[in-house]
Amino acid sequence: MWRRRDLARTGQSANAGRMTFLRQFLALALLLGMATGVRAGDDNDAQVWLSLAATKKLSSDFDLVMDMNSRHSDNATHFGHFQVRGLLGWRPPSGGLLGAGYSYVWSKSLSGQVEHEHRIYQQANYKLMSIGKAELLGRTRLEERFFSDSDGMAVRVRQQLRLNIPLKGPEGLKAIVHTELLALLSSPEDDGLEGVSQFRTFAGLGIPLTKTVVLEAGYLNQAVVTGDDRVNHALSLGLNTKF
Repeated sequence: MWRRRDLARTGQSANAGRMTFLRQFLALALLLGMATGVRAGDDNDAQVWLSLAATKKLSSDFDLVMDMNSRHSDNATHFGHFQVRGLLGWRPPSGGLLGAGYSYVWSKSLSGQVEHEHRIYQQANYKLMSIGKAELLGRTRLEERFFSDSDGMAVRVRQQLRLNIPLKGPEGLKAIVHTELLALLSSPEDDGLEGVSQFRTFAGLGIPLTKTVVLEAGYLNQAVVTGDDRVNHALSLGLNTKF
C-alpha cells in the first residue's frame, strides 16, 4: 500500500512539474513577442505569410518533404518573397527525422530590386518531452546560403521549440505555440552581422480539414534584431498534407 502511495505521489509530482514547465514555456513565448514588439518601437509592418507543405512517405524509413511559401509585406500589399524547398528525411528507430535538402528563394525589395538565393540545409526534428497530453518538439536546421548579388557562402543556424496542445483528441483541433531563434554563424562579407538576427514566435490553431490535411492559422511575430530593429506582425496561414 505504501509503495502504491509513493508511486502515486511520484506521478503527481512529475505531472505537476510538467504543467509548471508548460506554463513557463507559454509565458516565455508571450513575453518574447511582447518584448520584441516594445524594442522595435514604431518600425512595424503588417504582413501575410502563406505556406503549403506536403509529406510523401517513400518507405517505412524515408520521407520526402516539400513545401512552398510566400510573404506579403508593406501592409500585405507587396509580394516580396517566394520560396520552394525539398528535403529527403530518414526516420530512425528512436523517432524524429534526420534529413538534408535544397531551397530556392526569390525576393523583391520595396524598391524593386530582385535577389535569388540558393540554400543547402540539414535538419533534425525530434521530440523533447510530453507534458500531459501536450508535446514539446524541437527542430534544428543548419543552412548554407548563396546569394546572387555576392560571392561566398553564409551559414545560419535555426532552432525552434514547438508545443502542440490537443484540444479535441490526438488527431483533432490543437493549439500550437512555437518560437524560433535564427543566428548567422558566418557571412561572406565583413559586415559584422554574425550572431542572433531574428526571433519568430507563433500562436494559433491546427485545424483538421480532412484526415490528411491540416490548416495551421494564427499570429506570427517576427522580430529582426540586426541593423534597424523592426517587428513584423503577420497573419500566418499554412496547409499541411500527408500522402
